[in-house]
Amino acid sequence: MSISNQVNIFLWSVFGGMLISFVYDIFRIKRKTIKTNNIITYIEDLLYWSISAAIMFTIVYIGNEGEIRGYIFLGTIIGAVLYILLLSKVVMYVSLRVIEFLKRVLKTLWRILIYPIRVIFRFFSIPCIFIYKIFTRILRNSKRVARINLDKYKISNRIFRNKRKKI
Repeated sequence: MSISNQVNIFLWSVFGGMLISFVYDIFRIKRKTIKTNNIITYIEDLLYWSISAAIMFTIVYIGNEGEIRGYIFLGTIIGAVLYILLLSKVVMYVSLRVIEFLKRVLKTLWRILIYPIRVIFRFFSIPCIFIYKIFTRILRNSKRVARINLDKYKISNRIFRNKRKKI
């Protein structure tokens, strides 16, 4: 294998290390914006390691016909460290700001879209409250009338029993 081919594979492994670190940043951004429970986190970790393994396997298989060399690992580590030192903070900062901006825009759009529905709901809530008050008043009066009728019934039963005893 020529030296130029080895340098080419080394550079590809540096790129692979940077790509693996970028994928890790994507998972970090996702975790900072969307909180999940532990099971989902374990599944995400498994997905991350699968993606990382696929990236490394692709680089080793395509670049070096499946032969594992030490400089491939060295290139991967150098690429990951370079990405973390040079780009990770910028990517995280910009991504989180963009996501916050998108959240605000979506929240504002939601408020604008839901506003007519809120107005209609408030408009129809006034007659509904009025009807509710009337029905509660009718129900309260009917309970009072029923209680009075029950008392009359009890009194008439006592009178009837007393008359029966006298006979």
